[in-house]
Parts: sequence; structure tokens; C-alpha cells
Amino acid sequence: MRIVFVISRLKNGGAEREVAAFANELADMGEEVHIVCTKDEKDEYEIDGRVHRHLLHPARWSIPKMRKTCNKLAMAAQLRKIHADVILEFLVRHDYYVQLILASLFSKTKLIYTVRISPGGCVPNEMERLKNRLTFRFADGVWIQTEDQKQFYPRWIQKNMFEVRNILAPIFLQIEREKREQIVHFISAGRLHPQKNQKLLIEAFERMIRKTGNTSATLTIYGTSQKNYRWAEDELRELVEQLGLQDRVFLPGRAQDIGAKYAEADAFVFGSDYEGMPNALMEAMAEGLPCISTDCPTGPSVLIESGKNGLLVPMGDVEAMACAMQYLIENPQEANRLGRAARQTMKEWGTPRELAEQLFENLRRLCS
Repeated sequence: MRIVFVISRLKNGGAEREVAAFANELADMGEEVHIVCTKDEKDEYEIDGRVHRHLLHPARWSIPKMRKTCNKLAMAAQLRKIHADVILEFLVRHDYYVQLILASLFSKTKLIYTVRISPGGCVPNEMERLKNRLTFRFADGVWIQTEDQKQFYPRWIQKNMFEVRNILAPIFLQIEREKREQIVHFISAGRLHPQKNQKLLIEAFERMIRKTGNTSATLTIYGTSQKNYRWAEDELRELVEQLGLQDRVFLPGRAQDIGAKYAEADAFVFGSDYEGMPNALMEAMAEGLPCISTDCPTGPSVLIESGKNGLLVPMGDVEAMACAMQYLIENPQEANRLGRAARQTMKEWGTPRELAEQLFENLRRLCS
């Protein structure tokens, strides 16, 4: 089967990581796999040599509309040249949807739309809603990460949906953590973006140390902001200064080896307002960290059964997050138990090959 993933770039993101992981596994299974990127940026995730990599070189027109038109035509030409059996769309700008639809409309090519985040957390404008309806109308299938995501769509769309979970990189299950005698160092990871609500984590941490008088706990948040959201990172840094937490809360940027950072930490905290399937939370659980997460729409509640293998707190609730942090600090044995249970959950998640085979079976069913 000739399978094409279309994505803006292979850099700095959970969806990008999943494209690389699934493409590599499918290529290893003997399928012909292509990745088409719409932006000229250096790859961050390793791609198997058997995967065909295509880059749409951006047109150099000074007039934006002409540049966009040329890029759209380049995508259409590239997709026609590949003659794909299946096109999988990942976080591509709405501007390119018409080209994706046309690539499948007058051919045997099947178009698969992917849902990567919970629509419950997004408030699209009227034009975006119209484009979404158009895309779903012409899609042959919709790939979701959790069954919970179905609730945001009408039944006529749900009929075309199939679930395949995210791939967890095996390396996170290979790292062994020692038992912690005390919980001191909290960690979080993810792009610095309003969706991730790191502001909640900082405010909860400050409230926790103010209530308890704790003098040793720290909070480190790994991640960077995208160009359009530099202000979000600036706001977080300003908040740290306003609360006088410069020596307790750290924003060191992106970690080169996040697995090693998880291994050094004592607990993981996650404050998102909405998610699809959060890779950072999956990875932290796989390494055996006791995890606290907001119970945001889709994702965390699939991974965590509160009190059994982690703690869930109401979305946006600073007091509840502060209390959960305090609970782990005051109950290190319970924190260790939650961490072991979290690791066991991820051991049962499914291997990359099993998940890739599950995706392939769904694609083959749609093609037949």
C-alpha cells in the first residue's frame, strides 16, 4: 500500500513525533510510505531511510497571495505524482484542504482526516467551522486518538471514525527510576502555549509552598513557545518574577533528552485545558513518575484512573492542583506506588508495531 502523510513540518510537536513513528513502523512492515511537508524546516525526528521524504519548497513571490497559490499548486502536483492509495492529513493549514480533497476526489486515493486535539477546547470561527465541515464531508475516514473525541462530532461524522492510539517510544519504558524517599522536584513538559496552561502550575506551586512553608520543593517546566506565542512565554516568566519564585521555578527551554530529565525528577504535573492524547504525560508515566494532571477534555482520563495510577484534578483549579502537589510531598510512599502503577499502565499500552498494524488494518479496510 502506498501511504502518504501530509504535515507542515517534522519538528517540535506531538503530532510530528507520531507521524515519524508511524511512518517508520509502516515502512518497516514493507509498505511504501511518503511524508510531504509544507514548510522548509530541519527535521527533528529521525526518519527511516525507506520513508520517502518530500518538501514543498516555498515560492519566493513577494506578494503573499501569489506565494500561497504557488505552494498550493506544488502540493497538488506532488500528490498527483505519488499516486497514493491513502493520504493522511496531520495539522495542515485549512488553505491546503482543497488540494487534499481534489487529490482524492477524482481518483482511487482515500483521504483520512486526523483529529489530534480535543475540539472541546477550541473555539473556531465561522470560516474554520465551514472548512471543517467541508473536509469531513469529503474525507473517507477520520482517525481519532480516543473514543471520547467522538462526542464533539455529529453522528454522520462518527460513522467514519476509527481509533488508533499514539505510539509510545520504547526508550521511556527502558529507563529505571529509583524509589524516592521524598518528593521535592516537580517537572512538566510541553510547548509554552495557553492550551497547556503552565500558569496554573506556577500559581498552584506558589500556593502550595505558601500554605505548607516548604523550602525545598522546585518546579521545572521544559518547553519553548512558537513564534506566534512568544507572549505566552513572556507572561510565564513575568509571573515567576512577580511571585518571587526565581530560585524555585525554572523555565530552561527545550530539553535535549527529556527522558533523562524525567528520571531525575520526583513527580510530574500537567495543567492542560484541552488535549488529544498527551505524549508528555504518557512518557512520564512510562518512566514511573507519579503524575498529577488536569481532567481536561479527552486524553488524561484515558491514561489516569485517579487514585490508582495518578491523580486527576478539575481543569483550571489552582487550589486542587496545589493540594495534589502537597499530597505527594507529604506521602512519598503513596507517590511511589502511583508511579509504579503508572509504569505498569504504559507497559500494557501496546508496542509501536501493534499500533502500526492496527492503523494499517483500518487503512486497508477503507481502501477495500
